[in-house]
Amino acid sequence: MAKGFSLIELAVVICIACVVLALTLPRSAHFMDWIATDHAVRQVTTALAVARHGAVMQSTRARLTISGDSLRIDRLVGTAWVPWWRQSGPAHLGVSLRVSNPVVQFGPNGIGWGASNTTVELRRGSQVETITVSRVGRVKHW
Repeated sequence: MAKGFSLIELAVVICIACVVLALTLPRSAHFMDWIATDHAVRQVTTALAVARHGAVMQSTRARLTISGDSLRIDRLVGTAWVPWWRQSGPAHLGVSLRVSNPVVQFGPNGIGWGASNTTVELRRGSQVETITVSRVGRVKHW
């Protein structure tokens, strides 16, 4: 008796795989939207944490500028803002951004400086994620 698969068995397995793929492919678009927005949420929350902790560690003010194409953190040195940290924004993931206050500043004690209450909404397809930053520097992902 010969070992291996016959041509008919192989054809049946390929047909089953094609049917499963045809059923799951339309649902993968929502999954890809979820992955992209989740990655963008992590980028923004990381930038907020770096800005806050950087302000505390350097005993200075730090500001995070949130835009679609970049996340930028600057430190206050003397009377001038000096670039400190840069990262690409959520637009490179195909995620759109809506932010109530695009500039978030943290003081040397980690508390928000000025009008720091901010809501960041990240959207791709039907997937929407919201991040809020309070005056005391707390970050909440909804």
